[in-house]
Amino acid sequence: MRMSRASACLAMLVIAVAGPVASDAHAATLSLVGSTTTICQLVGETVWASGAPTAARTLSNFGLDAVDLGFPVDTGKGPLYLLFGDSIPDGHPTGSFPSVPPDDALGLTTRTAVPDSKNCLDLQLALSAPNTFAHPTVHPPIQQGSFNVPTGGVFFDDKFYAFFWTDHCVFPTPLLPDSGAPLTRPPPSPLCPEIPLSNSIGRSVLAQATPGDPIDFNQAVPPVTMPNGFVYVSAAKPEGDVDRPREDDRPRGIPVFGAARYRASIPYLAIAPRETFGDPGTWSFFAGRVGGHPYWVTRAQWESGHNASGEWVPPAGAEIYDDNPLGQRCVGEHSVTWNHELKVWLLLNNCVSVIEARFARDPWGPWSPPIVLLDSLNPAFACTLLQTATGCPGLRNYWNLPGGTPWPGFFYAPFVLTRFTGGEKHEHEHDAEARRATIYWLVSTWNPYVVVVMRSTLELTP
Repeated sequence: MRMSRASACLAMLVIAVAGPVASDAHAATLSLVGSTTTICQLVGETVWASGAPTAARTLSNFGLDAVDLGFPVDTGKGPLYLLFGDSIPDGHPTGSFPSVPPDDALGLTTRTAVPDSKNCLDLQLALSAPNTFAHPTVHPPIQQGSFNVPTGGVFFDDKFYAFFWTDHCVFPTPLLPDSGAPLTRPPPSPLCPEIPLSNSIGRSVLAQATPGDPIDFNQAVPPVTMPNGFVYVSAAKPEGDVDRPREDDRPRGIPVFGAARYRASIPYLAIAPRETFGDPGTWSFFAGRVGGHPYWVTRAQWESGHNASGEWVPPAGAEIYDDNPLGQRCVGEHSVTWNHELKVWLLLNNCVSVIEARFARDPWGPWSPPIVLLDSLNPAFACTLLQTATGCPGLRNYWNLPGGTPWPGFFYAPFVLTRFTGGEKHEHEHDAEARRATIYWLVSTWNPYVVVVMRSTLELTP
């Protein structure tokens, strides 16, 4: 249960861009065709608004009542894994420290047909016993309980890697942007001591699943410390699997994106060689542009800057895009995928009340300004996808605010399911050939505490 997620959102103000957006660097326009539509509710026993059984019926089939996240890790021709966050029931023993026992879940599907309202994703869950879902567990042990979650993963060369956010307070202080010293912790509070093992920033570990056992994850021994600023981390499909030319003077490998401050950051980027992915000391880090070209540094160079207080200072220009429009230092949950239909990289993230999408020709950009795919404040979603502050009569309320009023729902954790992407060419009204791609993606709604499959059609016009 991560109640402080919403308070972190409400503490920030953002200006979001709706409608088509052109990027000067790309001379292209990205737009949402029509509106984003709901396909199915992925988890839970019943569909929140209608009460009809979900396709997966996760409570009766797997013992999972509710959960969020679900970062997709696609094996290609094999299973598509989904890394879910804090589950209900959480399985924490009475009197245990709530951030310690593992309480996440691992979904999987072999479905290749696009999701539909009848069968959704044909979701299964990894089990530890009949009708009992298993918790992915990291060794050596880390905190994997409440608000300590898997944030991303990648599969290549028959290896399943995942990033786990840990040492994070169950009740953190909401973070504000701090691009100059992003690892600076807020002052201690009665609920968060702001010490290395329990603070509002947290840290990330990289672990590899045991072959044949995707819930058993092992860190390197001794464990590898993740680079500065790579706290809430994801990885994209390896470059060698992307259907586009590669230039010899650019780093080759797996794009790794990291946010330093949860929902208060613009991501950083590293390129990890496939053969040494588990060793961040071999990664190349994007440190800005020189003469319009990306500039890369080693890990030692990346971590060398400090201010007078001893806090780490990132290289100037390390954020992959500008804070434009104002308020874009808002990234926490995110996914970056190569869209083979549009021939661009897509970044999806939640930014306070909205789900945004932006594109780039390369992982290091330049990235376009965002367009909006979903807005939590749209009244059409009240009591259909999201709980309201005044309540939805007859519908389950998952969380209350202090004082007992329902905690309003909101959209977060947008993750593209790349294997289901389809596309077409389209003649634009100005006679330019545009490309369209229909993407299927996951989004969490907080209240109800479920994950939903969405569909959006995007158009990229030259």
